[in-house]
Amino acid sequence: MPSQFSFQAGSRAAAIALIAGLAASSTPAAVIGTPQTVNGFTFINFDPALPAGSVGSNVNGISNSGHVVGTTVDANNESTFLNFTGTPALTIPLSTRTGATAFGINRAGQVVGTQNGAAFILRGNRGPQSLDAPASATNAFGINDFGNIVGQFTSGNATPGFIVESARSRNFITINAPSGPNIVNAQGINNFGLVLGFYQGTDGQAHGFMANAADAHNGVLTGTPVADPVIPVVNGEPGATFVFSQLLGVNDRGIAVGYYGDSTNSQHGFIYDTNTGTYTFLDDPAEAFNNGVEVTQITGIADSGEIAGFYTDANGAAHSFIACPTYAFCPDFPNDLPNQDPVQDRERR
Repeated sequence: MPSQFSFQAGSRAAAIALIAGLAASSTPAAVIGTPQTVNGFTFINFDPALPAGSVGSNVNGISNSGHVVGTTVDANNESTFLNFTGTPALTIPLSTRTGATAFGINRAGQVVGTQNGAAFILRGNRGPQSLDAPASATNAFGINDFGNIVGQFTSGNATPGFIVESARSRNFITINAPSGPNIVNAQGINNFGLVLGFYQGTDGQAHGFMANAADAHNGVLTGTPVADPVIPVVNGEPGATFVFSQLLGVNDRGIAVGYYGDSTNSQHGFIYDTNTGTYTFLDDPAEAFNNGVEVTQITGIADSGEIAGFYTDANGAAHSFIACPTYAFCPDFPNDLPNQDPVQDRERR
């Protein structure tokens, strides 16, 4: 199994491809509230055009062209979701497949995910296709601009991570856990082959890891543990202590995103610099407590620094967000939404 894949930065067409199962036309998303700028990021909260019975949405990833991918959520958290892609100004339904969840998207509009326990990829106008390898791939979580895919597969009693060069590749790299039972979720991969995700530690909790595809030997790679965050004091959560953390996405600058869980069952977003080992904590400003629990998960980050994810409101319903750093230009970041603050927008640009 080769360990040298095509991991380099390079230009790619920015247009998102049409994907099998699209509706006849795209639809505007419902923006929730006024865009807000906090801690150096302008947040736009939204849900896609929701089918009957849906109460919210989860963005699971973002591409370098600024397009997100995610799912809508129904009132019972059932596994029949509307997968979607687009921006808060424009969303495109992908499918309403039972048991299917879209997790990652690249600049070309290729989408990866899982359906009924098997990894899939959507490319062009074709339907979902399974990966050629690993044969027992259960989840595809991330895809970079070169089409390299990361995820999880079954190997005996273990569920390690994997990297494949493309959906049609028959060779793959196995990613083993740094320690504990070999349960690895490889969540994201950048264009230089930096992989990150989380694994189950000896304490039974999730912890972040990193790995570099170029370091693989004989098709095997062992993840390097990432130090858990020292969590801040959060209003409304007195005495909360750290429980687990998950790394979910990384860009070509080595800036990663994820979230941690604490002893109150709340979850909070963070940005992690893999170059310096520093954490920056960031929650959606609309996040609210429901029965003592509040949630923000940052699930993806683009090279521009734009982040994406979801939060929960006072009813416990999840809603999607994108957020652009005030210093950056974020491709396809809407600047003509209802209630958009022109002063904030000028500052961001």
